[in-house]
Amino acid sequence: MRILLAVLAAAVLCSCSQTAPPASTGPIEIKAELIASDASWGNTEGPALDTAGNLYFTSRGTFKGVVKWNAKEGAVRYLDIATGAGPGGLWFDDAGNLYATATNERQVLKVNPDKKVSVIAKDFEKEPKTATGPNDITVAKDGAVYFTDPNGYDGSSPNGTIYKIDPAGKTTVFSEAITGPNGILISPDQQTLYVAHNTAPNTSNIEMFPVTGGPYKTLITIEGCQADGIDVDREGALWLTCYSFGTAYRVTKDGKISHKITTEQKALTNCKFGRGADSNTLYLTSSDMARVTGYVYRAKVPAGGLR
Repeated sequence: MRILLAVLAAAVLCSCSQTAPPASTGPIEIKAELIASDASWGNTEGPALDTAGNLYFTSRGTFKGVVKWNAKEGAVRYLDIATGAGPGGLWFDDAGNLYATATNERQVLKVNPDKKVSVIAKDFEKEPKTATGPNDITVAKDGAVYFTDPNGYDGSSPNGTIYKIDPAGKTTVFSEAITGPNGILISPDQQTLYVAHNTAPNTSNIEMFPVTGGPYKTLITIEGCQADGIDVDREGALWLTCYSFGTAYRVTKDGKISHKITTEQKALTNCKFGRGADSNTLYLTSSDMARVTGYVYRAKVPAGGLR
């Protein structure tokens, strides 16, 4: 009898092990929280945070300029700037200066804490007739500014351009090697430029360019993504937003996708980490696909930002 019971128990255990579902190997999913929206914002872009933790982003709708948001006061119009189409990317340096790309004006702007605006780059385009205007921007600790002109967003246009403004103020072509360069970010060690590269309508890479120049390397290729803005967390993983997919992916240093954020609106454009105690919050800008109403989301993520 004992032998029979043992055989039956073993059979049950064997059956259970065979029918148990396999462990999930896909990315961990995080749902973003909507925190602000406005019908005047159109296509929101370029999230950036100042040293006090206020969030700024660009409005490209009926209001063209920069919007400021915090949890206590909500959203307020901060500055009319680059009013041809609205500014594109934004970046705050540690001195409180705000950098902005002026797409239609074909300029890069710097706004000091007193809101005084200066033009730091203009007349830089190698092929003005085919260029679409500066898009995203990142600023190195030594004061060098890097920005992209995609020249197109789906891999079918002529190669776009990555520009550099050196600390002395001279603008030069950094690279013309890829189609549709969009989001751009300098690595924490200041040695690498990460660039979102749209190779086809629904296929994108993250490319790694040494800041000293030379060939780039591909960190990852993602299907079902039109790559837009990027940011990096303290573990060295990149967060990449996918325009028209409403999705952001966390890509580890070895090129693996570990997490995925989803938003209700598909036109996801960019992301930026909060600062200080808010560093585990990732802010994301978006709009409806008609680019009429702008939206801002946030999501709690496993590793915080660096600032």
